Amino acid sequence: MKSRFSHSQKVSPRVLLLNAVKDDLEKRRHASLHEAVLASLHPEARSESAGRFWDIDVKIGNRPTVPLSRDITILELFDRIDGKLLILGGSGSGKTTTLLELAESLMLRAESDPNSPIPILVNLATWRENEHAISDWFFLQIQHLYQIPVETSQALMNQKQLLPLLDGLDELEDYRQDFCIQLINEFAEGENAPVNIVVCSCFDSYKECETRLRLRAAIWLKPLTEPQIKTYLIAARSRELWYNLESDSNLLNCAKNALFLNIMTLAYEEILIESWKRIDSTEGKIDYLLNAFIRRQISKEIPTKLYKKGKEPRPDKVRFWLIWLAKRMTQDGDREFSFDNISLTWLQTRQQQIMYFNGAKILTGLIWGLITGIIVSLILGLWLGILAAIIAGGIIGNFVRIDAIDNFTLLLVLWWHGYIPWNYHRFLNYASQRLLLAEIGRDRYQFMHHILQKHLVNM
Repeated sequence: MKSRFSHSQKVSPRVLLLNAVKDDLEKRRHASLHEAVLASLHPEARSESAGRFWDIDVKIGNRPTVPLSRDITILELFDRIDGKLLILGGSGSGKTTTLLELAESLMLRAESDPNSPIPILVNLATWRENEHAISDWFFLQIQHLYQIPVETSQALMNQKQLLPLLDGLDELEDYRQDFCIQLINEFAEGENAPVNIVVCSCFDSYKECETRLRLRAAIWLKPLTEPQIKTYLIAARSRELWYNLESDSNLLNCAKNALFLNIMTLAYEEILIESWKRIDSTEGKIDYLLNAFIRRQISKEIPTKLYKKGKEPRPDKVRFWLIWLAKRMTQDGDREFSFDNISLTWLQTRQQQIMYFNGAKILTGLIWGLITGIIVSLILGLWLGILAAIIAGGIIGNFVRIDAIDNFTLLLVLWWHGYIPWNYHRFLNYASQRLLLAEIGRDRYQFMHHILQKHLVNM
């Protein structure tokens, strides 16, 4: 893996990481659905809606649980409890948004104060048991996301320059969460432990765990109330949506989830309200909503330099490629995607596997045969060069493997069968612009929310 240090030898490791994390947080903020809703508002309405619109309860140590005043920011609370915090809430309640808000505030502090640690936001869904210590996994994540060598991250941690923000504890399988919590406690209390640490989890999942995180305080993001939903929608110029929610208790219950409320606001033009209301089950209403959101984001006009006008992928192709990606990621147990994640398990038939192996042999043989032929031709003449090319290509193609050629061949086979577009990187960025994917770090992606990934798998 190419290190950022190869380009900027004179820049300190802290500054390199600081700039990389700052870019990452900016991308994550632009991928936020709440940010997309705010972007559609007039300046005055935007300023009224910019803050958190859900209530938060706080529990510090053994003290009783109390509401967090709207006047107190997450950063202020973080400082009051010495920076060791657990964020709990329902799925889609705004946990990651809250964590991102804290990360951005901590980033501003780290930029102005060289003694303040750099916030590193990573998802625990990428942790594997065979990585054992959370610290080892954490340093590898920094390397994958920001191309910072593990040794550099370890040195920064020893200097108390890193602040782990661990999202997605609940995205691990139930049987893995207890073990992960034990390792996080060891990480937070070890010899070179970070001064501060924050963990995010779904409340229902966390309460089933036998082990508890030994942190200073926990906050719980409460479901939205009807007045909060009304205020938010009217500020978002969605008065009609509010009137329809108000008259249907099942839809109103869905809107108490911050994620679904944002999706409703963005997808409302694609919703046939009477058809939506006639669906009996809550699960059915949510499926209908997510389908409407996908249609809206795929079909809406969004300025882009990624494709020439009129050359954008067809909506049915975009939907198919996203479903395919979601299924392959889920099959491999991945929450994040990078090109390193593409494996032979993506090939669906024996015929495709044969096509891949033969194709890799042929391409490897052609390249090495061409190189050998040119060299021999220059020394011994054209005909001997051609003969040498044929012999070298046949031998090398059968016995030598080149990772770059193997990876290209795999992508070529997947493209040939229609599973991915020709320029996959461009498509992933296109889907990110439409808030269906989110780019995190460098050339790494995840679905806007794991609920959307699960929905696509079931489509």
